[in-house]
Amino acid sequence: MIAISHYQIIFWLCAGATAVASMLPVEGSQVFESQDKVGHALIYALLYFFGVRAYGHSISLWLLAILILLFGLSIEIAQSMTSYRHGDIWDLVANGVGITSIWLLLELRRRTV
Repeated sequence: MIAISHYQIIFWLCAGATAVASMLPVEGSQVFESQDKVGHALIYALLYFFGVRAYGHSISLWLLAILILLFGLSIEIAQSMTSYRHGDIWDLVANGVGITSIWLLLELRRRTV
């Protein structure tokens, strides 16, 4: 069993890496259409999963989901303030899809246990 403090470290490392990577210039082309959106969904699914493991015992899962979604919104706003990135509402939607998918899986697990 992984300790809560370890999940907290993993969560903050992932959040920091997401923030940094989101502000770097994008180079290269996508392998498939919507690759960017799939990446957003996966990253925010991981952030939410680790957030639940780290803080789900002390904060509502809905509030945690909203806070992580606001984190994504702040990144989109920051990207729109650069000359080499742009904010995209569809990135925010993909973030929400990732968060919602983990929430649904956790709910399904909770109801079957």
